[in-house]
Amino acid sequence: MKPASLGPIVIIDDDKSICRTLKLHFERIGYEVTTFHNGKEGVETLDRIPSAIVILDLMLPDANGVELLKEIKTKGDKFFTIMITAFPDMESTVMAVKNGVGEYIYKPIDIHELDKAVAKGSDILFSQESEDIQLVKVPDIVSSKQQFISKSLMMKELFKTIGMVSMSRTTVNVTGESGTGKELIARAIHNSSAKSDEPFISINCSAIVDTLLESELFGHEKGSFTGAINRKEGKFALARNGTIFLDEIGEMDINIQAKLLRVLQEKEFEMVGGKETIKTNCRVISATNKDLGKMVEEGKFREDLYYRLKVISLHLPPLRDRREDIPALILYFIGKNNLEMGKEINYITQDAIDFLVSQTWTGNVRQIENMVTSAVIMTSVDKLTKDCFISLMKQESKGPETQETTQRQYVSVDSGSDDYSPRSLDDVEKEQISLALDHTKWHKGKACDILGLTRPRLERKINKYNLQRYKSAYMSDVAAPAY
Repeated sequence: MKPASLGPIVIIDDDKSICRTLKLHFERIGYEVTTFHNGKEGVETLDRIPSAIVILDLMLPDANGVELLKEIKTKGDKFFTIMITAFPDMESTVMAVKNGVGEYIYKPIDIHELDKAVAKGSDILFSQESEDIQLVKVPDIVSSKQQFISKSLMMKELFKTIGMVSMSRTTVNVTGESGTGKELIARAIHNSSAKSDEPFISINCSAIVDTLLESELFGHEKGSFTGAINRKEGKFALARNGTIFLDEIGEMDINIQAKLLRVLQEKEFEMVGGKETIKTNCRVISATNKDLGKMVEEGKFREDLYYRLKVISLHLPPLRDRREDIPALILYFIGKNNLEMGKEINYITQDAIDFLVSQTWTGNVRQIENMVTSAVIMTSVDKLTKDCFISLMKQESKGPETQETTQRQYVSVDSGSDDYSPRSLDDVEKEQISLALDHTKWHKGKACDILGLTRPRLERKINKYNLQRYKSAYMSDVAAPAY
């Protein structure tokens, strides 16, 4: 598997056999490979290299790989580090990830997994050198407070309506698919109103069972039902003169709908188990992704309440109908996550933005925010690429998997074959030795020169892999290398 751009690889591992095998393997692909057997020498060499993929062993004779990783990170984002280890303990893995490791691979090394990690690093580090790759700068976000980001004409018209609605105290019903940002609209109306200093209280009607929703909305007196050990004020009392936002109102029980209707008509209510009439002057904004008109026809929603709620109706279009908003949303969510997580993602490639714009986004703005947040969390360099999102989407589409499978398939880059099967480092070494012997017509001295082995070590490898002259398992399907 050959990535779009190749760059230098630095291997730091005290196991000379691993260094030699990986060097031969990646040089065959076209990388320039340098190996070191101690950490200090390897890391010092990085000062003389503009940029490189670093394959780093966790346990070295003179240093701990995590400490070396910290030192490498001080040199900036010009190195993509792949840590390999035979000790898969959680603490080391967590520390490596926290210190910016690009990938973490366990021994025995699956060469396909390592190939994918190297290809990922090569794309991240060296793709910007291609004239076809354009980088888009991520703006700085000064506040993590959620904002409504839009450049589309239909949303600008909606913003004008919000401005007019905010000047009154009338009820508003916001419709739209899940994830479009209905609560943000409700908050925008409240924040633009004369009562913006009063409380804004949100309650999801679908998240609370019917028997408790009435109490949540209107409160209850002590002893009014089993478990009511104290008097409790409801959301309408707490909202005072502010705004109460009833999300997913289509899920509200028909009996509670009657009590809500009275609140809207008379501006008063009683607590559950109470006799005192309580006045309220809060504005009610409701939201739903259901067709309330159809529910009225089916007898599932009160008609009188329906018309009380929709004095003003606002509809939020799905993201697929306003794709021109997607680039601005992507940049905003990256900047927002930078601020909240202390990350420094400074760029995203233009092809990554184009790729995200082309997606369906059935989950709308919420889905794209979750996708961008995942990408920001998972990347260890200063830019997001198209491959970052392809990997995440492939993971999403696979559904539930065993933990082991999920961990090993995290780097999801196409291998070019549907018949993928793992290959160990021994497989690669056996292949390299077989190719060298076949190429030299089994002249062991010349094969030693090519492989960097002593004659006794070569003999041991031949016996280990049961290699026989002109009967290599790789003769039929692997071309001899151009040494």
